[in-house]
Amino acid sequence: MRNLVENPPDAHDIDCLRRALEAGARGDARASLAHELAGSVIVETLHRFALKDLLDHGDTAPAWAYSRWCADLAYRSMLLAEDPRVDAAVRYVMASLYPESVIRVFDDEVEFKVLGTALAAGDHLVADLAVYEFGGLADYIDQRAETGLLDRTDRVRDWAKAPVRVFEFVDFRGCRLVLRDLVDGGEVEALNLGAMSEASDNGLIGRLVPITSEPGLMFAAAPISVDVGTARTVAEAVRTSEPLGWLGELSTALVDGRWEEGFHRTASTWFTSDLPIPKAVVGAAASADEEAGRITDLRAKGYSAAVSNALAVIDVGLVSAEVSDRAAAVVSPHVVAALSMPGAFEAAAIECTGPDTTDAWRILAAVVPEHVAERCRILARLADTASGG
Repeated sequence: MRNLVENPPDAHDIDCLRRALEAGARGDARASLAHELAGSVIVETLHRFALKDLLDHGDTAPAWAYSRWCADLAYRSMLLAEDPRVDAAVRYVMASLYPESVIRVFDDEVEFKVLGTALAAGDHLVADLAVYEFGGLADYIDQRAETGLLDRTDRVRDWAKAPVRVFEFVDFRGCRLVLRDLVDGGEVEALNLGAMSEASDNGLIGRLVPITSEPGLMFAAAPISVDVGTARTVAEAVRTSEPLGWLGELSTALVDGRWEEGFHRTASTWFTSDLPIPKAVVGAAASADEEAGRITDLRAKGYSAAVSNALAVIDVGLVSAEVSDRAAAVVSPHVVAALSMPGAFEAAAIECTGPDTTDAWRILAAVVPEHVAERCRILARLADTASGG
């Protein structure tokens, strides 16, 4: 991505961003994406893929995905308006979690600004603080968002009040993550969108927000993964310290050498998932080894690289479902992402509905969110027909 300090967006880029945000406030995702692509800044980020994924879901897109987009629009509007709360969030995150980088550039005004700009653009914790802790989402809902957007969201007004919480992962239960709230000791369930698929440890720091679909809670964005020991000290700070005191505990973990600088950063994800946007989507060429076996065969049938990869993931999901319900739950976020790939569902109906897959599809239908469960049930019926059932 280009250096936005030494090579800032020009008037055309800024106008494209402004128009994209105006369309977003109206709830017009298609126009918003078109305006983004007309500029030269957003085209260099992964944001366009997240927005295209929302469009690709069409009428099946869950309302909570629009709530995530609403929060994203709130932050991007703050960036464009040069809202001082973004600068405050950058300072908090920079001081707490980038001590070595700050020392390295402190005496160089340009490099210091480059660091701050990079964090504002790419560190999701900066956006989290600006949107939730400093009131950016609440203000956006009250002052900018229009009914065309808000009517498509799911309880987004309640999201604005969501506090940071700290959890220990306990288990999978159907389409849910079972979590222990380390702040109050209670057990909660959250929609499984893939947070544990990318977690390096069982401690999670994030914001649970309400939704109308089962199980009634989900992470507002992909949570930060930490070890359980760090999670417990952060939870104690949330329980007993002043606001943002928990950042100090993350800083302590960094200074003590338990983690390296940047450990808290989460990858860019879809609005519909907590899984990172994969390289295959952004056009990275797969190596010959990566395309061996099943994917090579599918490509030979004329399927695109993206659809072939999706079908290979679905195959893994079906095998996992044959092993156990829990194994199916572990891989279910990947199956959801695969079935959401344009063209993959139609291809799966041809390639992944053999007579021995009926039960596996039924098991997968029980462990994925409802907006994808019906697709699994349809595929189960096709498989059942193939078996003569």
